[in-house]
Amino acid sequence: MKGLGKKLIRNLVLFVAVTLVIECFGISCNTAKAAIIIPQTKFMFDGEYYANSNPDIVAKLGDNYDTLLNHYLNSGKWEGRLPYPGAAPYIPVEDVDDGIYKALFIGNSITVHPLCKYWWGSWGMAASSPEMDYVHKTVNGLNATHDLVYYDVVGFSTWERDNVRSRILPNLDATLTKDYDLVVIQVGENIKNTRTFEKDYETLVQYVKRSIPTAQVVLVGDFWKMSKRDVIKTQVAERLNCDYVDLSTIRSKSSYIAKLGNKVYGDDGSYHRINDAAVAMHPNDLTMEYIAMGILDCVNKENIQIVVDEY
Repeated sequence: MKGLGKKLIRNLVLFVAVTLVIECFGISCNTAKAAIIIPQTKFMFDGEYYANSNPDIVAKLGDNYDTLLNHYLNSGKWEGRLPYPGAAPYIPVEDVDDGIYKALFIGNSITVHPLCKYWWGSWGMAASSPEMDYVHKTVNGLNATHDLVYYDVVGFSTWERDNVRSRILPNLDATLTKDYDLVVIQVGENIKNTRTFEKDYETLVQYVKRSIPTAQVVLVGDFWKMSKRDVIKTQVAERLNCDYVDLSTIRSKSSYIAKLGNKVYGDDGSYHRINDAAVAMHPNDLTMEYIAMGILDCVNKENIQIVVDEY
């Protein structure tokens, strides 16, 4: 009996060790995550600097700020001109076959919100824990088909301010230097005045696509109902040949919206109750899953198309 007991213990230890190895390689150890990036407005386009640095452009177009900004976004960046002092010149992204699948997520508080007095961790607001937000769920889905997944997250709600928009795009330049395979753009919910939204949104998407021409770009529809924004997003997706995750069928359903009193995990290792009405308006875990599945469907569709084209 003693020999049998030792054998059982030995087998149990072996089982636990094998299980840990399987979990390590199958779930968590094939994901490398970079730091969350929150752009600062001090790195916005500097019209005076651009004018002084490019007298040939001023001689041709004048020194109007918007004209100079448009020149940088449409031509200047790609010519190596700098948007503000100390900025790095544009270098075309090389598509390196290193076996790593790289994803970039650009979004507002639905994508990531930093720690504050009414939110307790740096991930998608109202998700009950980090692994339950759409970014982490998407990455987990990508892990199923890729040996190693690398991803960056950019908190870009600042872009939604009326007086910022395209001026802040140079903030993305340092990030848009990797050969991302996937870029997800989820912005717009905080925009109330849509007067320039279509132009600004298309400029953002085009700026990303032109910076990383080999990436698949997926646009996420509006979670908070404002039909004009969704129509604009859909039209931009069609014009620029981007995939689109439509949220119109779920956003008005209470079962997809977080609620006051919902329990969420925090960076401090404790659970907290949502007590802020603005947080309670955000997507819950069910919506986060819906968004992630929509993105993964787009990725899988793209992969199938690539296989068909190669065949």
